[in-house]
Amino acid sequence: MIKQKFLMAVCSALLIGSMALAASPAAVQDAQKAVYTRPNGSTLTVQYPQVSVEGNLAAGQAITQYFLDEQKKAEQFFQKEGRDDMKMTEEKSYAVTLNDGKYLSFIDQGYIYLEGAAHPTSWKTGVTFDVQTGQRLNWQDLIRPQDAKDFTLKRINNKITLSAYKLSSYFNGLTELPSNYYLDGKRNIHFLFGQYEIAPYATGIVDIDMGKPAK
Repeated sequence: MIKQKFLMAVCSALLIGSMALAASPAAVQDAQKAVYTRPNGSTLTVQYPQVSVEGNLAAGQAITQYFLDEQKKAEQFFQKEGRDDMKMTEEKSYAVTLNDGKYLSFIDQGYIYLEGAAHPTSWKTGVTFDVQTGQRLNWQDLIRPQDAKDFTLKRINNKITLSAYKLSSYFNGLTELPSNYYLDGKRNIHFLFGQYEIAPYATGIVDIDMGKPAK
């Protein structure tokens, strides 16, 4: 009987511990949309998230503040670099790619179009946070020890070269490790490359799935 009670106590402790580790996803909702204008009709529209983490006010505030800072940078660029003789339309928004209670990963996306230009310039930037601390994470922080060999410069270049994307004729491989990444719903690490970075405009933004999950 004593042994049975002991086993039940151990099982209960393990269950409680596992429940504590399975943290709830963050709450992500649209913040108030911001619209900035210039006298010549140029507009900047920004739609970013407001994040809260249950029982962790500081973490939610830290993640939200990151996007507030990015919005401020966008506004400053818009006001400083905008030309009075050229109408500019710029939009910035976000997409959640992973929100599992441990990691919160986004794609910060947008475009700029100058009136009369042949086409807009678009971008996607990945950003990933530790949900419990609100800290922004580099992909190097997330690599499992057994996968380190797959994230060398040589292996990443090989992954790019063997992808289905049509690359630029002048692309001879990356010379330094990429930094623009996000996590998908399976926690797999993806690297993003902008227009013209490694491929022609027609190829669009290049998204390389490394096929290895974050730890």
